[in-house]
Amino acid sequence: MEIRADIITVHTRRTFAIARSSSDTFRCVVFEIEDSGLTGWGEAAPTAYYGQNADDACKALRSVRIKDPWDIEGTLQENDFLPPSAQSALDSALHDLAARKLGVPVWRLLGLGLPEPVSAYTLAIADKETTLQSARGLPRQPIFKVKVGSRKDIETVQAVAGATDADIWVDANEAFSPEEALDIARELKEIGVAMIEQPVPASAGPEALKGATEAARPIPVIADESAIVAKDVPPLTGSVSGVNVKLAKCGGIRRALEVVHTARACGMRVMLGCMVETSLGIAAAAQISGLVDFVDLDGPMLLADDPFGGLGFEDGRIVLSEKPGLGVGPL
Repeated sequence: MEIRADIITVHTRRTFAIARSSSDTFRCVVFEIEDSGLTGWGEAAPTAYYGQNADDACKALRSVRIKDPWDIEGTLQENDFLPPSAQSALDSALHDLAARKLGVPVWRLLGLGLPEPVSAYTLAIADKETTLQSARGLPRQPIFKVKVGSRKDIETVQAVAGATDADIWVDANEAFSPEEALDIARELKEIGVAMIEQPVPASAGPEALKGATEAARPIPVIADESAIVAKDVPPLTGSVSGVNVKLAKCGGIRRALEVVHTARACGMRVMLGCMVETSLGIAAAAQISGLVDFVDLDGPMLLADDPFGGLGFEDGRIVLSEKPGLGVGPL
């Protein structure tokens, strides 16, 4: 058995700006497990917000210990020293390898049907005219997720809502104080958005989210930065409408399923999100997309140089392969 981990650099078509950062270059780690002539693939998409970077993730993945690649859970537990994004890469590669050996897609390995997710397309923070030009220049998209970082960005949300028949989601990435968020939520409700994501800092606690949720009702408010792993979900019960699950922040498919099932037990909706990732990382998340209410897996749509192929994208719908494993590979 051989393992390999290498850093790759990808570029977005447009500058990807959110409330706390802006970049058009992202470094990811591609991880491989080769066994019995087959290779399982996984991607780590680390972010500084969670105290991770590509160099550390790559180094950690090169030290992975695998006694039995069929023992996915045991292998993950033995390598629990990995940062979550690296753990996600290991998790994905193990699932990909096992499914390839069995000759089935990962979604079938998990006992699921073929997912047919429709994803949001993210419009990063920019001036109103630039954002409108971006929205109009895209093929038909059924959902736009508009990033906001200040009150002036609400005008952009309103402009996009007026210029398209797409559903509008708004992601603040913790941009507003608990007091500001109340007015922002009411304004977004008047505009008619379909969902609001993480309007307040996670550090403000569940009560701040609860205030925004009450102000936005019946528009759902989804927690992202406030919900990392399954144990974070129960304390949010009654404070938000749902949580955003990301493989890179919780540690992969198996840990994501823990978050999904915990959220359902708490009566919450579930969103499946991503970092800026290639088709490799998105393919892993898409395997469980049939279990959630909101899908935001647009990473490859945002890239100018996706190095992996195998996923299809048709008017916002992600078309998964029925080939064994994750169904993707390097171009």
